[in-house]
Amino acid sequence: MPSTSTHSRDYGNFKLLQSIDLKYAPVTVSKWRSEKTGLTVTLGNHSSPITNGYFVIASEIFDDTGRPHTLEHLIFLGSKRYPYKGVLDNLANRAGSNGTNAWTANDHTAYTINTAGSTGFLNVLPVFVDHILHATMTDAGFVTEIHHINSAGEDAGVVYSEMQARENTSYDRMALELQRTLYPPTSAYRSETGGLLKALRVLTAEQIREYHGKYYVPHNLNLHIDGGVDVQALFKVLNETIEPMILESKGEQANGTFKPPPGWKRPFMETTTAEPISIRESVVKTVEFMEEDESVGELFITYLGPKPTDFLEGTALDILGSYLTYSATSPLQKEFIEIVEPYATSIYLYGESRVNAGEHVVMFSDVPTKHLNDLPKLFFDKLKRIVKDEGIDMTRMASILRREKRAMLNRMETSISSVLADVVIQDFLYGDKDGKDLPEAFDELKDFAILESWTAEQWTALLDKWYASAPSIAMIGKPSAKLARELEESEKKRIAEQKENLGEDGLKKLKEKLEWAQKESDKPIPSEMLTVFPTVKPSELTWIPVETAINNAKNGKARCDNGEVQRYIDADGAPLPYEAHFADVKSNFVSVGVLFDTSKLPQELMPYMALLQVCLFSLGIKRPDGTELTHEEVINQLNDLTVSSGSKFSVRSCFSEAFSVFIKVEKSQYAEAVSWLRDVLLNSVFTKERLEVLVAKELQNLPAQKRDGDQVAREWCNRLCFDIEKSTSEAASLLHQLEFIPRISDELKESPQKVIRAMETLVEKLVDPSVMRVNVYGDIRTLSEPRSTLAKSFIPVKEAIALEPLTTSAATLTELGKAPSKKLVVVPMASIEGSYSSHAAKGPRGWDHPDVPALSVAQSVLNAMESYLWKSIRGAGLAYGAHVTIDQESGFVGFRVYRSPNAMTAFMEAGKIMRSIADGTMELDENVIDAAKASMVYSYAQKSETVGAAATTAYLDEVLKGIGKDWSQHMLAEIPKVTKQDIRAAIGKYYVPLFDSETSIGAVAVNAGKADEVEAGFKELAFETERHELPQIGGDEDADMSGSEGSESGSGSDSEGEPMEDVRSP
Repeated sequence: MPSTSTHSRDYGNFKLLQSIDLKYAPVTVSKWRSEKTGLTVTLGNHSSPITNGYFVIASEIFDDTGRPHTLEHLIFLGSKRYPYKGVLDNLANRAGSNGTNAWTANDHTAYTINTAGSTGFLNVLPVFVDHILHATMTDAGFVTEIHHINSAGEDAGVVYSEMQARENTSYDRMALELQRTLYPPTSAYRSETGGLLKALRVLTAEQIREYHGKYYVPHNLNLHIDGGVDVQALFKVLNETIEPMILESKGEQANGTFKPPPGWKRPFMETTTAEPISIRESVVKTVEFMEEDESVGELFITYLGPKPTDFLEGTALDILGSYLTYSATSPLQKEFIEIVEPYATSIYLYGESRVNAGEHVVMFSDVPTKHLNDLPKLFFDKLKRIVKDEGIDMTRMASILRREKRAMLNRMETSISSVLADVVIQDFLYGDKDGKDLPEAFDELKDFAILESWTAEQWTALLDKWYASAPSIAMIGKPSAKLARELEESEKKRIAEQKENLGEDGLKKLKEKLEWAQKESDKPIPSEMLTVFPTVKPSELTWIPVETAINNAKNGKARCDNGEVQRYIDADGAPLPYEAHFADVKSNFVSVGVLFDTSKLPQELMPYMALLQVCLFSLGIKRPDGTELTHEEVINQLNDLTVSSGSKFSVRSCFSEAFSVFIKVEKSQYAEAVSWLRDVLLNSVFTKERLEVLVAKELQNLPAQKRDGDQVAREWCNRLCFDIEKSTSEAASLLHQLEFIPRISDELKESPQKVIRAMETLVEKLVDPSVMRVNVYGDIRTLSEPRSTLAKSFIPVKEAIALEPLTTSAATLTELGKAPSKKLVVVPMASIEGSYSSHAAKGPRGWDHPDVPALSVAQSVLNAMESYLWKSIRGAGLAYGAHVTIDQESGFVGFRVYRSPNAMTAFMEAGKIMRSIADGTMELDENVIDAAKASMVYSYAQKSETVGAAATTAYLDEVLKGIGKDWSQHMLAEIPKVTKQDIRAAIGKYYVPLFDSETSIGAVAVNAGKADEVEAGFKELAFETERHELPQIGGDEDADMSGSEGSESGSGSDSEGEPMEDVRSP
């Protein structure tokens, strides 16, 4: 509906194009355009402690040089008014941010910043715009950030390393071949926006500058902002600072209405990319990807969809996708996944907007190689049967429509910023330039109302039009150990030839060039350029209000707000015989959860917890009154009731031995949610048939999970630290499940009753009132019986039982975890290029440990963008990312290396940095410290950014940690007191020991061809290394398959829904 806001008007140069009040959330979305520069601004005004900025360029490219992606990196290295690397990130931190970020998709580049409050945001906004429009793009920046050859003759650079890690993954190879097949050379969608390695090796800085000059112009930039922003203050900055800055750079003062320069064509909309495309006939192609385990592959099937402004049809296809694939009772899951020998472990259908015909992709994950060739036809046949014989189940469709509407309303509470940004970015790229499409883009309720009246015949016709009778492109991803070896050998040969061609003199010159570039890039920033910007003040933050109440257990001592909510709870029936925490927040939904301490489980049952996690909400139920529900009835009824439901270990990465189960519903259905939570926990029925299906999916999913080098390194480091006989979370981890799930799969065939009895015993032991904690959050005072409903409908407990203290992970340490020393595990992996590592040493233990404020500031200083680790490791091309961690629960500090040619060299360099700071050799910059402290304001504000987040923070701090609901505010008061000497001492006491083999342990996952080199390096550092291979999950006896070969090139773009990773952090 048109906006009634008083802010919906013109402001100086900026003329209002559109303003609407959303019907389903307290948000006003408005769009303006400058009459002088053509710059567009969109604002989503809503209450939030965080202000978010998404600054978007329509980045069209017709080659594989990756210039959109390379520019994404260079933008941060300096601007016309601020010609120093690191200015933007330092100022962003002073503004109360955790730095800046960006991503490059197939059709746009987005630059982002999130700040605590809006004052700092408005201060840094002109600086960010200056970097985007007036970037320096120096030769030195190109060398360090994009591509160079190091003294060993190896290609490096931040962008080059990033793309090297992506180019030969299954997804990227398949995505690029799809782009090549679907789009002609006249379409920008055919291009690799991230940059192919062979193109990056010959790219020049001048080519990037040329691209910037063409596309990075005010009329191709949209500043999208959301949060509780003072509109008048925003436009004061835009009119008085940003507009004059843009006009000054153009060397002219524009008058009158802005007109694009002669020859300008709106990207995608007015270029050859807009020419109609079609899939004339269905195509099936095979693309190999490197993987030693050849048991499972992937399948993408792509169709063309409607235009991005056909909102009703687009929404209908989204709903149809959910109908076909959502949950175990969907037609496609029942056909291909919920069977004893599944064709895949998941099916996901999603759409990507394109100028004239969107892409709609069906993704099958973890497909057994023996089924890869057959699955496309089986899928096509199933769609035809639905159209011709089975039809659309309108009961299910009505349920899906209700659930999708609830989910939309829930997203406006839990992730409002990303929801607004998604719609606004699509409108900027493909909508009417004057904003005429925005009202309809945001009017999903109207679309739902229309679709609720559709008949089965209309839905069947939609399925037939866009899928069943439509041609498609099927892309088969086939794992290949041979390809892994060939790529490894080919790269070694190329590097050897490159070194030979360069010779010693050439390598020496390249080393000198890199040293020059690093020196140029790291010129110190004049202090006054930073200090003129004030740091954010915690007192300026607006926190989402949360009022809490507690029903303590027999011996409970938890303290909450003794206010109106507590009195409301106390007046509702008799006290419960167990602990229940209530958090009152403004919400349309209520979440009820229960948390169990798993550390008391018998050791032999601990590994079964991972299987229980899979089983919950997916089994049949038999209630005490004799009512029986099949697993399909359970799934369907829960889908029709809930917004979300699930289970997980830990609460915000704390209390890893705690297992929580939750259900979230509309607040009017609170009582039903409580009853269902009881049934899921107490009355689920384990059967051989159902367990076989669930275990088969888990077994098939393992090969894909063990391709993640970062996860493997972290899991192996955890294995060294935590005792698998004491820690349930460790017993349920990937490393143990790689052995446990195959064994359980065999046992279900040979001794199914043994597995069933183990699961039943596990539930009996788990659901113990002495380790049970209930939590409820939502609009508590609108619930008629928040406490007595639990008494009537939740797990029956006859008498009050003392509550056991919640176990921390510190109680599950191995002997090595108690005294870290020497041990380092090396895991060779064919599926990754480069290496990842994770290291641990002793740290402060306890939520209120007195060293934590200083150590937290030290962590913020070290991890800050353009700070010490960033410059010495990322800036030198030693890794894409590296950071330090603190684990107060276990009593560890950590160091992690992400995407490195050799994690050992990054580890060594980080050690040098730590020691030089600790002993005073390296000076700590006061400006970096101030910025790091200000950045921590954002970190704490973000923990309570939404109503759900604020409620969770209150529960975690108040009850589980016992440090008080306002601990964040307490820490924000302590941070300014931390001195430079405190930081130096904290680094010396805790982080320096990480880099001494006598006081640390770790693990590294590394490309198999580089394992010897990396292992030898750590041995030289006096680590005692062990090499561990990951087990093979499936045999390759059925892996031989025929099919046309796909492209030998890879892809790093997001053309199928995967944007380039955020450029600034792993």
